[in-house]
Amino acid sequence: MKLRFRQNSLRLRVNRREVEGLAAGAILKEQIHFPGNVRFVYMLESSPDRTPGASFENGVIRVRAPEQQLRRWAASEEIGIYFELSGNGTSLRIAIEKDLECVDGPSEEQDPHAYPRVLSKNC
Repeated sequence: MKLRFRQNSLRLRVNRREVEGLAAGAILKEQIHFPGNVRFVYMLESSPDRTPGASFENGVIRVRAPEQQLRRWAASEEIGIYFELSGNGTSLRIAIEKDLECVDGPSEEQDPHAYPRVLSKNC
């Protein structure tokens, strides 16, 4: 799972195995270890709630998406799920997208479980 920030939005990109896991109820978790024994963690999980959610506590970003929406998305050719969370006079935009295969770039960036680029007509 990849995480990207831009302005007041975050984007999570997940490969085929991760999408299958999410649809089956798995929790996706990645962590980055910094010097000084400090960790930054981000998680994506399904939720029985009908509304999405997100939180940031103790160095952990947790994004929750409705399980029914995740299942429909996993079985479709749709690239992403998009939502906006409002509060405290601001809004956070969240994108959960299927990770498409890299066309160029270093070999270590290639993910054998990425979705074929033909899935998207807009890339």
